Order: sequence, then structure tokens, then C-alpha cells
Amino acid sequence: MTLYLLIHEQDTDAAWGADVQVFLNATEAQKAMNAAYQETADRWNFDDQESDEEHMRTCSDSEATIRDDTDVEHWRIEERDLDVQMAIEVQGGLIQNIYANAGIYPDVFDLDVSAFPDKGEEDDVAAKAASLNEIKNRPGWRNVW
Repeated sequence: MTLYLLIHEQDTDAAWGADVQVFLNATEAQKAMNAAYQETADRWNFDDQESDEEHMRTCSDSEATIRDDTDVEHWRIEERDLDVQMAIEVQGGLIQNIYANAGIYPDVFDLDVSAFPDKGEEDDVAAKAASLNEIKNRPGWRNVW
């Protein structure tokens, strides 16, 4: 599992410290970094006309900095891989157990309809299929097996 860490470091007269936000995909981390960078530039009333070493701002896909004399805010995105694994035990066509080495919570979507469906069973299966389709089409979701 790949995680994207948005690390924000602040060393200003107003505050000093760092914080981290965790994202499951790079695009969301970049959006958050760009939004924070722009919000900070707006809040500081940053004037790009006075750009030099002590008064500058830069932004790339993985890093952003705003400096005004001794006040500095810096953002960077770091990619980290975690060894998250899952094993699914199936017997007789039914899931018996799901094992994992991390706190993951799988949803199981049973899309089978019995040979002689009860009233509403086909509608329930269609609703489950639609819900599954919505989930698997979210950004970052993919078929892993």
C-alpha cells in the first residue's frame, strides 16, 4: 500500500511547528498542498513583484515554499510504501475468513441471485451491484486480483 504524506513545516513569527496529512493517492495530496500554498500566499498578501532570496515563493508537483524574510512555510509530499497484505479464505464458494496484517475492513458484495428469487431479491442485488460499481470507480481503486 502506498501512502502520500503531505508534510507542512512552519517557522514564522505567528507559529512554529510541523504537521502531516496522509493521502492514498498523489493527486489528492497535490490538491491539498496547492490549496494550502495558495491560501497562505493570499493570507500573507504575497507580492510576486518583490521576488528575491528573502521574498519568494515556488510550487512544484511535490514541493512548495513561501518565504518572506525570516517567515517561512514549506510543504512537501513524500511517498511511503507499507506492507499491507490480505488473504481471503473461501470454501464451497463462500468466504469463510479474511485475514490481514493491518486494520482494513473489507465489504463483501454478494451478487448471486437464487434460482427461485424471493420478492425484492433481484432489486437488492441490483442495488448492491450499483453500490459496488460506484466504489470501484472511485479514484485510486483498482482490481488487484
